[in-house]
Amino acid sequence: MTNNRSRIVGVLFALLVGFLGFGTAAAAVPLSPAAPASVQPKQNSCGDLSGFTHVKLSALPAQATDTYKLIQTNGPFPYPKNDGVVFTNREGILPSCASSYYHEYTVPTPGSSNRGTRRIVTGQDGEYFYTGDHYKSFQVIDIDGGTTPTKCGDLSKLSPVGYSTLSADARQVVDGVRQGTLDDGTTYENREGVLPACDAGYYTLYDVGSEDRVISGKGGELVYTPDHYATFQKIDLNG
Repeated sequence: MTNNRSRIVGVLFALLVGFLGFGTAAAAVPLSPAAPASVQPKQNSCGDLSGFTHVKLSALPAQATDTYKLIQTNGPFPYPKNDGVVFTNREGILPSCASSYYHEYTVPTPGSSNRGTRRIVTGQDGEYFYTGDHYKSFQVIDIDGGTTPTKCGDLSKLSPVGYSTLSADARQVVDGVRQGTLDDGTTYENREGVLPACDAGYYTLYDVGSEDRVISGKGGELVYTPDHYATFQKIDLNG
């Protein structure tokens, strides 16, 4: 009986040691480090194009140039119910701007039975973006081959012409525009795409002679074209 009790005690002791040993070993296993939380890239502020790749308009498919020209003339567009609508930027890739800041236009894909995946997105300050993969990525379009499109109201790229060098008729029109006494102006649509891209109705056109015109902008800009839109000059009132 005593021997049986001794063997039972020994077996129980061995089981207890095994259990404690297993528990110690299990406690010694290091815990896996917690995975770091994913960090979302910071969205650029409105107008900030840093970090975007640039591409010349001429380097894009030919249909992109066709679409750009249609944007300058306000159509006619191949998809009138879709082209020119507000682009909501729900992907959060373009700089964060007001809700109606961006508009999108279809860049047709030859042979496609639908709109395809190519678009040009415009910004109110003259930005142009191209996406060839249905908004998954965007490039800034350099319209003139190397610089960001001029913002609305910026006439810095136009050569100046002095007010005093204009003809008497042209000066009379300029004076009337500044005084707000002219009511025969018509909307200038900027089809040539030389002036900065602005909202429809921004520019007003005034006839001077058979070829020359004065164009005013809602921001106070004054432009003179002496040769029926072949060239444009910024009017320097102090010149």
